[in-house]
Amino acid sequence: MGNLLHARSLIKDRIKSMHMTTDMINILETSKLEQRARAFDYLFDAVVVTDLNGTIIDWNSGSEKLYGYSKQEALGRPVHTLNVAEDTPHLAIQIIQTVKITGKWNGEVQVLKKNGSTGWVECMMVPLFDDVNQMIGVLGINRDISDRRRKEEHLANLAHYDQLTGLPNRYLLMDRLSHLIQHSVREKTKFALLFIDLNNFKAVNDNDGHDQGDLVLKETAKKLKHSIRRSDTAARIGGDEFIVLLETIKNDSDALFMAENIIQTLYEPCVINKKIYTITGSVGTAIYPRDGTSSDALLSHADNAMYRVKKAVKDAAKP
Repeated sequence: MGNLLHARSLIKDRIKSMHMTTDMINILETSKLEQRARAFDYLFDAVVVTDLNGTIIDWNSGSEKLYGYSKQEALGRPVHTLNVAEDTPHLAIQIIQTVKITGKWNGEVQVLKKNGSTGWVECMMVPLFDDVNQMIGVLGINRDISDRRRKEEHLANLAHYDQLTGLPNRYLLMDRLSHLIQHSVREKTKFALLFIDLNNFKAVNDNDGHDQGDLVLKETAKKLKHSIRRSDTAARIGGDEFIVLLETIKNDSDALFMAENIIQTLYEPCVINKKIYTITGSVGTAIYPRDGTSSDALLSHADNAMYRVKKAVKDAAKP
């Protein structure tokens, strides 16, 4: 009998101990959840949680700072509304499908903020699972890389564009010319290259100064851009020399028509710092593939043609 009472006493003590342990575990688990919630909220990165339909279901303070929406404003919004207009709602669904299949998605996305400004984020998306290991949503960690992208774009601009006129420079021109040749080979089409050199531009620099000369070059670039189609390219390759690429012309006469149009446009008087300038230019033309099938051959042919025109203009001006 004594042994039975002792056993019951041990069982009661064990039950009390189990209850105490369970309570302690609950406290510890609650503490962990609170710590995780605080950590989630105070992450510097923007953390956005969506369900499988792309609806925002959680949002930390980092997201508030990045996007400008409070948590109350963000919850229930389609996540695709955080992207620029070019990114359709299908992008969010495509990302969720990729996360389902591969377990993650990462990339760079242009975002639209509450104030209407845009920026860039580097994203890492991972799946969220419930207690039975079913995927119920996606957690996205978004880091603001807008400054880095701006620096990259600035460096790309320096490398590819003439800083005075904003036109493509020689490097970008040669790249586009190479691609245009490849395209013309595939499609069996022709295009034209116009080599343009301003007449008597040295006199502008000598008489009115280089600052005024720079403004004349900028005005020339503006006129060239307005003279060509959106699919064409106008580039400055140095000094007062410009190149125009006319994509996919049907006849050789199309190039001559465009050359005449450019000359007439350049000739229209312009006022720069209260002084009237009438700009003229000599234009040499090369047609692909008639006058060459490589970049160097086309440039050389157009350059020689331009100098023949310039010489004829000078000879005609002699008494």
